[in-house]
Amino acid sequence: MDTLKIMIDDNAVEVPSGFTILEACKLHDVNIPTMCHLEGIRDVGACRLCLVEIDGNPRLQPACTTKVASQMVIHTQTERLKRYRRMTTELFFAERNHVCAVCIANGHCELQELGYAVGMDHVRYPYLFPNCAVDTSHPLYVIDHNRCIMCTRCVRVCGEVEGAFNWDIRNRGYEVRVISDFDTPWGESVTCTSCGKCMHACPTGAIWHKAYAQGQLKKNPGMIGELMQKRKMNLL
Repeated sequence: MDTLKIMIDDNAVEVPSGFTILEACKLHDVNIPTMCHLEGIRDVGACRLCLVEIDGNPRLQPACTTKVASQMVIHTQTERLKRYRRMTTELFFAERNHVCAVCIANGHCELQELGYAVGMDHVRYPYLFPNCAVDTSHPLYVIDHNRCIMCTRCVRVCGEVEGAFNWDIRNRGYEVRVISDFDTPWGESVTCTSCGKCMHACPTGAIWHKAYAQGQLKKNPGMIGELMQKRKMNLL
């Protein structure tokens, strides 16, 4: 396999040709926060948390969708990037209605962990307090739009891994929502297989099993990548 020589945070490294910056950073144990990224599904660069600085490029670039190039010089931990990540995290909390103390995923939430990681101790932006629905129509699962951050991991997992294509997106901006089967109640879906992959893919407490109470929801997002790896190896 061809390799490329690049610089990551002043360290000279070699990475396989065709890797993204995020893959290159993971290969060399450089931590970059992500929220929409999930092993096993395609990257879309939605959350903007993995932005990096590249010498010669005035714009910040998403590490998950930007391919490495020979002699590329990448910076992942500058003060500018830390400010952007803190701001983005605060906006996640301000956009919907996240109340960790009563959330089903309290203590097991990627968004909560991100808040700690970026040093968020308060939110500097006005909360929008949108009127978001909670769909309990499915016999097994609940989707609470108050806790959704529109990472679209559930949408991509449902289509790319399960092949059901139950989930999609409607509207834009403030009114954007994940929808089931052309905006019908989840319990009335004719495509949902009740596989639970969307629940495991969700980084917050937006999708959960009815059997769980506050703070009990534990997910296994890594199973998505493991499943896809087995498919590639023709083990499934």
